[in-house]
Amino acid sequence: ADWYNSKFIVSMASNLNMTRTPDVHFIAEARTEGTKFVVLSPDFSQIAKYCDEWIPIQAGQDTALWMAANHVILKEYYIDRQVPYFVDYLKRYT
Repeated sequence: ADWYNSKFIVSMASNLNMTRTPDVHFIAEARTEGTKFVVLSPDFSQIAKYCDEWIPIQAGQDTALWMAANHVILKEYYIDRQVPYFVDYLKRYT
């Protein structure tokens, strides 16, 4: 049910209409509140028709995509912009 509180949802390797039938209405409710919904799937599945963005990845591309996303997040939010909490955490535990 926490999908309703999210601002950005990514569905990957899952057809929520078929696998999470009792919960899929939370996606529709979240989208009415402005949540962006992205589907990563090689086929235009039932859930892809609800999304804001469909990314047709091929087999083997999912890991590269998430590695790139992690790189951007870490670079833009933790290297280019130093956050004292994160810097302290890194110094303490790495």
